[in-house]
Amino acid sequence: MGDPEQRPTGPAASGPDGHGGLSASGWAAVTALGAAAITAAVTLVTHFVPSSVPPQQVVGEAVSPSPTAGAPVSAPVPSSSVTSPRSGLLTRLAGTWSGPARSGSQRYTMTLVVTSSCAEGLPCGTLTTDLLPCVGPISLVRINDGPEFDFATGSFSADSSPSCALRTNGGDYFLMGTDVLTYRTGYDAGLSGTLRRRG
Repeated sequence: MGDPEQRPTGPAASGPDGHGGLSASGWAAVTALGAAAITAAVTLVTHFVPSSVPPQQVVGEAVSPSPTAGAPVSAPVPSSSVTSPRSGLLTRLAGTWSGPARSGSQRYTMTLVVTSSCAEGLPCGTLTTDLLPCVGPISLVRINDGPEFDFATGSFSADSSPSCALRTNGGDYFLMGTDVLTYRTGYDAGLSGTLRRRG
């Protein structure tokens, strides 16, 4: 007959499956400690290890102010709206002027009619003298200092005297004063006159 089976004796405790090792409560404690250690490590790395991605830098840019919607925008004044000095002189000249004139010892009446559309190089009205008589359309050649207006006569009416002389290049000058025009010529120093506004 053999010896009876002997059970192991000693301090080792058996696990639930009959093998040696930690109990269920021991394994739970080890798991909890491991989880706590991982959490602590992640926290340390997050706070103390610098990130490899540089922080985004935001650079402020100056923004030019844009016009407010509905705000009035000033527009340049058209040059045509500005009255030129010459235009103002012609406005003053427009109308009917009449007065005594003389040619040497002969005296007669001269009448100058200037239209409102008068301009340099354009027809401007009529010049009439009752001495011969002479009635002719006139055009403005230029405006000289003074101001003095230089008129040309390119033709005469059918009822004018054949002795009336054409002045196609100008030469009949009218110097403007205060409601008075002083007449002279560039071709005969004996011709002169003083015309006043009649209308």
